[in-house]
Amino acid sequence: MRRAIAAAAMLLTIPAIGRASDIRVAPVAIDPLPGARTTALTLSNAEQRPVRVQVRVMRWTSRNGADVLTPTSDVVASPPFSTLAPQQQYLIRVVRTAKAPPVGEEAYRVLIDEVPDPGRAQPGTVDLVVRQSIPAFFSDIPRRVPDVSWRIERSGGTTALVGRNTGNRRLRLADLQLIAGSQQILARAGLVGYVLAGSELRIPLNPGTSVPNGADVRMRAVSDGGPIEVSLASQPRR
Repeated sequence: MRRAIAAAAMLLTIPAIGRASDIRVAPVAIDPLPGARTTALTLSNAEQRPVRVQVRVMRWTSRNGADVLTPTSDVVASPPFSTLAPQQQYLIRVVRTAKAPPVGEEAYRVLIDEVPDPGRAQPGTVDLVVRQSIPAFFSDIPRRVPDVSWRIERSGGTTALVGRNTGNRRLRLADLQLIAGSQQILARAGLVGYVLAGSELRIPLNPGTSVPNGADVRMRAVSDGGPIEVSLASQPRR
């Protein structure tokens, strides 16, 4: 009985979680034709109430194998704020305003955030703010191809899968598996990440994962160009 009373008291102290809004975005990636400066997204409000959203564009680069987003004025979204009526669609224009032509393939992220409505706040509830992040790429190069080399890298007691892209197009990576001999040492379903053009992607292995020196390590994955299966070399970090 005491345990039941204690459990009930704990439940009373936990705030209720509010349901997030159902905002749908299409397409899920922006890749206009070479030379194009204007493209668009469609936002759909599947709720039965109006929802206010903010739309921003961030420059997307890679540093030490990790994604970095920084504010930019080279690409803008219009309008930056919108109130989406119930069951309606809205067009958001994404425009590259920089006068200089793109250098290689420029990568951006279009961030779509729900703006919480203070008037709907209720005591004991937590509003869940929805953020959707849409990749966008601009380039003047007619034919772009990724060229990614993969390796296992050890550094300071940690091990990571590292992809280096020397091509002029990003590579989208999903459904990743690492196999050492007959043992699966890593498995990630769904989207894993992007190896941006001229950049690295670093995927840390779980702590304690052991990859013996000289082991036959194979990587299997699905990219936007099709299936990938490669044998990996192991090396220390330079």
